[in-house]
Amino acid sequence: MHETDVVIVGAGPSGLSLAVALSQLQIKSVVLEKQHDICEDPRAIALAGDASRILSVIGITAEEMDQIAQPLSDLNFHGSTFTSAPFLQLEQGPDWSEQVLPSSSVILQPGLEQLLRNRAQASKYIKLKLNCEVVGLAETPSNVEITYEEKDTSGSYVVRGKYAVGADGKRGFVRKQFLEEKGIKQETGRYNYEATWVAANLKVTMPTPSTHPHFPLWELGYEPDELWDLFWPGGFHFCNHPTMPVATGRFGPTAGKYWRFEYELPPDFELPGDAVGHLKEQMEPHLTISPSGLRGQGHWLNTPVQFPWDCVEVLRCGPAHFAQKVVNRWFDQRVILIGDAAHVFPPFGAQGIASGIRDALGLSWRLSLLVGGTETLLHKGTASLNKDWLLLTWSSERRQGVDDAAKLTAANGSLLQAKSPVLRWAVWCANAMVSWMPRLRLTLLRGHFSDRDGVRGAKDGFFLGDQGGGTKTAQIFIRGARDGSVELSDHVFRNSNAALTLLVLHNPETEQEWAAIQRASKRLHLPSNFLAETVVTLNDKALSSVQQQPESTKIESSHFLTPATAGAVSRAGHKPLPLYDPSAFRKRFHASAKYALVRSDFIIFSQAQTLEQLECQIGQAWRMVTNS
Repeated sequence: MHETDVVIVGAGPSGLSLAVALSQLQIKSVVLEKQHDICEDPRAIALAGDASRILSVIGITAEEMDQIAQPLSDLNFHGSTFTSAPFLQLEQGPDWSEQVLPSSSVILQPGLEQLLRNRAQASKYIKLKLNCEVVGLAETPSNVEITYEEKDTSGSYVVRGKYAVGADGKRGFVRKQFLEEKGIKQETGRYNYEATWVAANLKVTMPTPSTHPHFPLWELGYEPDELWDLFWPGGFHFCNHPTMPVATGRFGPTAGKYWRFEYELPPDFELPGDAVGHLKEQMEPHLTISPSGLRGQGHWLNTPVQFPWDCVEVLRCGPAHFAQKVVNRWFDQRVILIGDAAHVFPPFGAQGIASGIRDALGLSWRLSLLVGGTETLLHKGTASLNKDWLLLTWSSERRQGVDDAAKLTAANGSLLQAKSPVLRWAVWCANAMVSWMPRLRLTLLRGHFSDRDGVRGAKDGFFLGDQGGGTKTAQIFIRGARDGSVELSDHVFRNSNAALTLLVLHNPETEQEWAAIQRASKRLHLPSNFLAETVVTLNDKALSSVQQQPESTKIESSHFLTPATAGAVSRAGHKPLPLYDPSAFRKRFHASAKYALVRSDFIIFSQAQTLEQLECQIGQAWRMVTNS
């Protein structure tokens, strides 16, 4: 029997993200995946919110993301076809969430899974077992045993772990065959929506004068490369329709020319046997442009022009059931659910993969405490970890996160399904009016897309809400100590492998003040996987003067976080997003706060004005996770 720390069932984005996050914390896992090969049919196609931020912190680089994805330029809401003028357009390019990385991307899911598999297979802490189907699960007070069949050998095996995580989808074994008999099931969430859609993945090639000599746009001077933007415009598009609303747009790497087209079927509608033929019928109006929408070069056309259907390869076309559901409980003793096993969404808000990897990041540091040897360091046996409470805080925070994601999905869905021309006109008028007030529009868009509230709304989260906790830190570029290089601020807090890091929000003036900070952080002699041994100090004075480290950098046990201006970022070879603000990191904390405890998943645990208050907060944090 093989033994490990955590057994993960399912090697999709959620399960692999958890395995990789655990490996960073030196926690061993076995990942059991039913299939051998990655499914090449892209299902989810988008990431939203802090998803790219999480992938970055677990090791997926921006260069690797460019190979499988492209940033989403805007969201477009149309009264008719996706080639018509939108009645509402919401830009996605600016750094609305103050996280440096794109807040929305359209991806090729098989590519993302391959990147995560590569990370897993390269780690000594992860054993990825493919072609392994789980057939049994049993719990004891101290571990979980999972029985699986290996298709390659036709043998049956058992792996034992301290915890098991079901990341095997909405129909997976862990919930359907084990936890449902314990009363755990998916129920309708905050967005009460359920419908059947047709989902199609397309790969488009451009016609040329040689392949399509009679295509009328050659007469107007169009080049083949121009037809992509003309007939298949950038961004993502939501199109109103009296009976069959449409969600559609580009996905995957820019050069791939992949396109997703989804449309809702009316209730009790029976899809014809020729699904591709029905898809073509629905798409033809979108791929037809009237003469008024074309430029002329001494020529004009009297009839609409349709993009040639023989340049469209249908990779997948079939019905899909869309609903927003979430489990009534996220775990039972030592068995936990994440990803689609725990929650599902309609695709209007790109919250599927994003929510799954949020589950993984928040769970990873808790599992590190639960299985990473913390108990052997607990005050010589006078305290023990409060296991159920740690998982309850995670599930409470994740339920809040799922509800927030559902509200965003519902907002997009409401505009998509708006049947009233009057409502569309009212939205258009409101958007036009706000456009004349750029500061107001900026404020509204930042408020709509920002997720700075973090988990503050969670009822029983791991933070001190009455002491500035629960909100999310911004991410900025920070400067290297001497060489002028830049890195991302999130990595500083993650690299400690600890649940909490002490952040000093001012430069200590004297050695005595620094010594007092060190005493406050070490007085309780807490485990290093709970409170990081290295303190992080914000050196934001550099934003208004020459960017140099303060004198107190000679103190070796501190990492100085020096914000990098947009100019410094550009000189280092990076391209900051529009609205990048190096002061955003400090602005997420109270102006009077001098110290903060920051979790490794970007959440602020607490903020303090004095060292005495800080010491008290450290003690509270420890008492929250233990029975002391």
